[in-house]
Amino acid sequence: AVVSTQSGHYGRAGGNVVNITQEIVDLISGLKTDESISVDVAFILFCSVLVFSMQLGFSLLEIGCVSMRNTNSLLYQNLMDASIAAVTFYLLGYGFAYGTGSSFIGLTNFAFSGFDNNSYTYAFWVLQFAFAGTTSSIVAGAIAERCKITTYFVFGPLLTTLTYPVVVHWVWSTTGWASYQLDEESRLFGVGAIDFAGSTVVHTVGGITALVGCIILGPRRGRFTEDGAVVPMPQQSIAFQTAGTFVLWIGWYGFNVGSTGSIANEYAIIAAKVAANMTISAAFAGITCTIVTKFVHGSLDVPMVNNGILAGLVSITASCGIVTAYSAAIIGILGGLLYFGSSKLLLKMNIDDVVDAVPVHLVCGIWGTLAVGFFAYPGDVDIQFGTGSCGIFYQCGGNGGYQLAAQICIILAVVTWAGVLATLVFWLLKATNQLRAETEGERVGLDRTYHGGYCYELMPPTPQPSEFPGLIENEEADIDDVENQKELSSLD
Repeated sequence: AVVSTQSGHYGRAGGNVVNITQEIVDLISGLKTDESISVDVAFILFCSVLVFSMQLGFSLLEIGCVSMRNTNSLLYQNLMDASIAAVTFYLLGYGFAYGTGSSFIGLTNFAFSGFDNNSYTYAFWVLQFAFAGTTSSIVAGAIAERCKITTYFVFGPLLTTLTYPVVVHWVWSTTGWASYQLDEESRLFGVGAIDFAGSTVVHTVGGITALVGCIILGPRRGRFTEDGAVVPMPQQSIAFQTAGTFVLWIGWYGFNVGSTGSIANEYAIIAAKVAANMTISAAFAGITCTIVTKFVHGSLDVPMVNNGILAGLVSITASCGIVTAYSAAIIGILGGLLYFGSSKLLLKMNIDDVVDAVPVHLVCGIWGTLAVGFFAYPGDVDIQFGTGSCGIFYQCGGNGGYQLAAQICIILAVVTWAGVLATLVFWLLKATNQLRAETEGERVGLDRTYHGGYCYELMPPTPQPSEFPGLIENEEADIDDVENQKELSSLD
């Protein structure tokens, strides 16, 4: 992602941070002019809008994966993801992420302090807020249909105030302990960890939080039989899922291309290469899942292909600007295979992830981070990061092994940090009875429990108490459900 530890600093130029307040230096060096700065501000704001549009993509994908009686619940959660992320990232999150401080956390630039009417810094904040909101949305879909609304008002602010910003500081700030921007002798294994646009920082953080939430919360009632067999759950629309996938794919161009930090001069080719590589990875991953699902299931499974495309996008995000096109294809193919295998493994372990967020974001986020250590092309690394490192499949003075070691180290640190915080918050919610929705609420739907009614006027019948695990056998069905069924029948 773009480097911006304080107002006035931005961009990559051979690993050096450019200070846009030093106008004379910029003009002499030819790096930035007033006009190019304005172009870059417009570029970052445009990419920010694309990234923010991913909230719509998550909304469509998630409501497509749940029953009709939980539609309002998912829509509300995504609205709150964006709103909470904006407030928390404004007040504290940005300062913890990009402020000056220690190697662990930033301690300045809270609530726009120190921005000094710097247009690029404000635009950069908008982009980074959109990133933070994405991290939170990853979790919401995984734990859908069975948790109290309290859950979102606890883990959401924690995720965008502390969990995510601290990881941002480690990797993307100029002073983080894993940052490539430190002096060579201070860098992790002499090279620093590389995450171009967020396989580690965004997707692994969101993915491990989702995994912990799914485990502590438990599966939806009726998802698995007593002997562990998987029971299909109602999904209201594959059309919504596919539309959401396309919106996310479009938004991802802002996510990855925007992480170049600039569109002027030498950055234009980097931005174009990023867009091409992520397209290749997504396409190869989607086709891989098409082949595998046809071979395993005997049919062309659209939801699996949707998630396969997203898996390819997550897999390439850490390395999108520093790998060749054929490496991007390999990364996408392996990402598709890892997604498919890990999705099946979760079900085998009776872990209920409604939208397959864990296989897509955690598993492929880890794979994408590791892929840097295998496929990073030395010439591209020198141009964009200036660390003299590369993947182990190339020669760069022996630094390839060090880069892989740095990638493994940051994965372990991020999984530990985000996993421990997620465990604490979900465990406390469970211990105080603020995590799991009541059984009756799950039966009739969270829309009725929390949002005053269903999203749609006509609804399919609610499962009867005798059909729903955990309810008293002789409890009567809701009169509204009976009337809804009569009305639906009259339309036949």
